[in-house]
Amino acid sequence: MKPQAQPDDELFLFQSHFDQLLNPTHPLIKLSKQVDWDHFDQSFGEFFCESVGAPAKATRLMVGLIYLKHAFNESDESVVERWVENPYWQYFCGYTHLQHECPIHPTTMTKWRNRVGEAKLNELLKQTIEVAVKHHRLSERELTHVNVDTTVQEKNITHPTDSKLLYRSVVKLVRAAKGRDIVLRQSYVRVGKRAAVKAGRYAHAKQFKRMRRSLRQLRTYVGRLVRDIERKAPPSSRDEELSMLLGRCQRLIDQRPSDSNKLYSLHEPEVCCISKGKAHRRYEFGQKVALATTNRGNWFVAAMLCEGNPYDGHTLNATLCRVESNTGVALTDAYVDKGYRGHDYEGEAAVHIAGRGSKRATRVQRKRRKRRSAIEPKIGHAKSESRLGRCYLKGLAGDAINVVLAAAGANFRKLLRLLRCARGVEQTFQLNFAWLWHLLRWPNHHPRFKIA
Repeated sequence: MKPQAQPDDELFLFQSHFDQLLNPTHPLIKLSKQVDWDHFDQSFGEFFCESVGAPAKATRLMVGLIYLKHAFNESDESVVERWVENPYWQYFCGYTHLQHECPIHPTTMTKWRNRVGEAKLNELLKQTIEVAVKHHRLSERELTHVNVDTTVQEKNITHPTDSKLLYRSVVKLVRAAKGRDIVLRQSYVRVGKRAAVKAGRYAHAKQFKRMRRSLRQLRTYVGRLVRDIERKAPPSSRDEELSMLLGRCQRLIDQRPSDSNKLYSLHEPEVCCISKGKAHRRYEFGQKVALATTNRGNWFVAAMLCEGNPYDGHTLNATLCRVESNTGVALTDAYVDKGYRGHDYEGEAAVHIAGRGSKRATRVQRKRRKRRSAIEPKIGHAKSESRLGRCYLKGLAGDAINVVLAAAGANFRKLLRLLRCARGVEQTFQLNFAWLWHLLRWPNHHPRFKIA
């Protein structure tokens, strides 16, 4: 069914209203009045039917929890726990009286994200841009100049090694066989663990011949288990999960160190090995994502998944199209690094590659080109504070959702910071005005302005 409305005030007849308890100048209260919540109701209403099933949770509650999660770097479980303890968070999500229990279970957020999808969740990012433009925190002229870069969003997997993956395959195959009452000739769990430990020790001691021998033993164990299960569970009697596991284990047996498109995780087979040339981290295991920020204010205006580890220059056209779709403003300039040489963009915007044509540029253009590197610390903050550094959501759909919501959370935190600074300036002005009024009314009370 359609999302249900928030509880009426009549249910809390003897409780104090938030208007009587909370500070009206708090940034979250101010921002809650600037967000267009009706727009979210209309955008996400199409995913819920009219009369079938139980009433869905309020859209404002779900959107508010997602904003708070990525703005304050919380998990699904911790954001629900903190929501109960924080009345300002409850007010932001549309509640008028103090709640002692959260109305949802943390798993509801996962189901809601999967139902809505990445395309519609991009509305959360667009809403932060619209709020910034509407309240003069971001000008439309600033939206015409953007910085573009790519980074790696790592997946929540352990560092992959052949011995670790092969032994994990043994454990998963034995567990799957026991769950389906398949009697195996031998489980190889004990001897497989011993071989995996030896392979790691031999690699550490640089005894690679012995290490390869242990890996051959592990491959033999996995192959025996795969063939034993295939004999006792013919294709007609296998379920989809078992067939998928057998296929991945066979792929793991066949792959070699020099192969491309290798399998790095049994539960996340889409993970890629990406090298970005970092001295402290040679390889990263996850998915490449493209990000775009405004050249001056460093607001996120686009965030998207680049599936399959493409060349950076081949992602520029899609990224700039996403920027124009999110902002509704035609781009004039895009500033990129040298990794975008040979890009695929053919639009009207001028693409400025770092290190090219700087001698002929004007003073303003040179200043804007120097601002290209401002996107690097912005990406670092998004990784450490908005959950972009490691994706805990499942599959490619989870990767696409996480990068969009991380960008929305970074913009949300920036709005809160600007409102907090404006609140401090306002309080300073009020104090100065009160002091001046006191001085004009009673000048003899101040020792420096005492009238003789």
